[in-house]
Amino acid sequence: MSVVGFDLGNESCIVGVARQRGIDVVLNEESKRETPAIVCFGDKQRFIGTAGAANSTMNPKNSISQIKRLLGRKFADPELQRDLQSFPFRVSEGPDGFPLVHARYLGEEHAFTPTQLLAMVLSNLKAIAEDNLKSAVVDCCIGIPVYFTDLQRRSVLDAATIAGLRPLRLFHETTATALAYGIYKTDLPENDQLNVAFVDVGHASMQVSIVGYKKGQLKMLSHAYDRSLGGRDFDEALFKHFAAKFKEEYKIDVYQNARACIRLRVACEKLKKMLSANPEAPMNIECLMDEKDVRGFIKRDEFEQISAPVLERVKGPLEKALAEAGLTTESVHFVEVVGSGSRVPAIIRIITEFFGKEPRRTMNASECVARGCALQCAILSPTFKVREFQVNEGFPFSIALSWKPDSQNNEPQQTVVFPKGNPIPSVKALTFYRSNTFAVDVLNVETEDLQVTQKISTYMIGPFQSSKGEKAKLKVKVRLNIHGIVSLESATMLEEEVEVPVSTTSEVPKDANKMETDAADVNMQEPKGTTDTAEGATGDGAQDSEEKSAPMDTDAKTEPSKRKVKKTNVPVAELVYGAMGSAELEKAVEKEYEMALQDRVMEETKEKKNSVEAYVYDMRNKVCWIACFGEVLLICSGV
Repeated sequence: MSVVGFDLGNESCIVGVARQRGIDVVLNEESKRETPAIVCFGDKQRFIGTAGAANSTMNPKNSISQIKRLLGRKFADPELQRDLQSFPFRVSEGPDGFPLVHARYLGEEHAFTPTQLLAMVLSNLKAIAEDNLKSAVVDCCIGIPVYFTDLQRRSVLDAATIAGLRPLRLFHETTATALAYGIYKTDLPENDQLNVAFVDVGHASMQVSIVGYKKGQLKMLSHAYDRSLGGRDFDEALFKHFAAKFKEEYKIDVYQNARACIRLRVACEKLKKMLSANPEAPMNIECLMDEKDVRGFIKRDEFEQISAPVLERVKGPLEKALAEAGLTTESVHFVEVVGSGSRVPAIIRIITEFFGKEPRRTMNASECVARGCALQCAILSPTFKVREFQVNEGFPFSIALSWKPDSQNNEPQQTVVFPKGNPIPSVKALTFYRSNTFAVDVLNVETEDLQVTQKISTYMIGPFQSSKGEKAKLKVKVRLNIHGIVSLESATMLEEEVEVPVSTTSEVPKDANKMETDAADVNMQEPKGTTDTAEGATGDGAQDSEEKSAPMDTDAKTEPSKRKVKKTNVPVAELVYGAMGSAELEKAVEKEYEMALQDRVMEETKEKKNSVEAYVYDMRNKVCWIACFGEVLLICSGV
């Protein structure tokens, strides 16, 4: 059984595997530890990962990158619209309001969903892991940003299914970092809590988490994030600066040429890295556009000046994380900085000023998430024995349920079932009194912060029929699973059966009159206000209590009664807004198989051609032609 952790970055991905000696980051086909998250479509095959990055410059309109920014978002999302302005490929709005990515593949125009594209990236990462492990990879743990919505989490699971993977857990990236940091610590306190702040500045987003450590466990105290603050925003500031400068000096407009835009963005990213270690840096690009060579120069002070609007937003997530954790800067013992975008000196300076202490870099900034995911997969896997370490994760959002009472005059009722910070996983139970089929909606509470629609899903409960002809009592179980996805798991109708006489000679159990459901439900709560007590529900409860407390005012011959509860499962129909249906998922699996088969055929064809060419060159060295006295003699040596 494989134990693999995938870090799905916006720009690049990393694969970590658990072996007997520890966690290793495996190399791809180019012996690199990071694999670009790019899918390039060609006339005969797809190029994914390193091959896709190599072909993206020559084929920009069919090279799809930054797939995570497209996943699970409406086409009209303002953040998505801002991202589309810098994408060289074409994206349109699909019939369901979600984006469709267009590319030319096998000589024809095709439209792909972001879920399909993510599945292609996962298939490539799966192949890399299998090449290194020399075995099939199915079980894995996938790192996701903490701000991923319910629909985005479902999309990742669908993409994994298309790729032939079975995720044991979708793991928050900051939690994976915290696990990789704490599981090897042998000096964690037993009583006093050690508070550590993790600041992850990635390619496209910034995430901050404050974690409390004790011996053998960690607890997530708070999560905060900015979904559009990352290393690419600094690249974009440099890009706009030099695009305007080259337009003035060289009379070229790079916005009119997709290939020139890509080359300039790559140069700006290299320039940013140079400025992280040097006070100034030059830029030289040959034949950028219209056969013109361009040159540029910038100092770090000027770079920070043009990046000021981005730097001003860095402090926001820090303040929010500290406030939600209920701590002061003095209560935070250490600050760890990770992520590819954290190497900008100005960001480190802001973090230092905020916490009043120098951030540490004791972890590998690029690989810590993949290592944490591999560790979590090993913990969940029965094939590995890992040091006991408990991860107490908290849900970053609030989830509510909404339903309509039986009475037509009342407004829909709503209650928060899983508040922010609720443990993952967990189960809650709600009780309803209904006479016919009814609907329950699962809702997002922070719609403005997430920029998503309020409704996540709708569940139709029924049909059902009470044997007594009155309103049935239904217990509904709602689960927040290990992936951070909320679903209505089951509905059960509870009915009291006819009283059964019990002999006076037998001992009556102390709690015989209690309902079985109280003992049967494990780790379940009934939130205050979640039960629809309208229309006789309160009266029923009072009657039960009265009967239980009434004294037995009869002689010894009177036989006491025992009450039983009959449980009947009630059908539940699920509708998730924006998610793939089972039929769509099957079609996507078939399409991915066909494209993978086409890629395999082309790769095998190339290998056969290379073998023939190698054979020709080998025979050429063994065969010599010698002209002797006007005749041609063939001398074969070693054939």
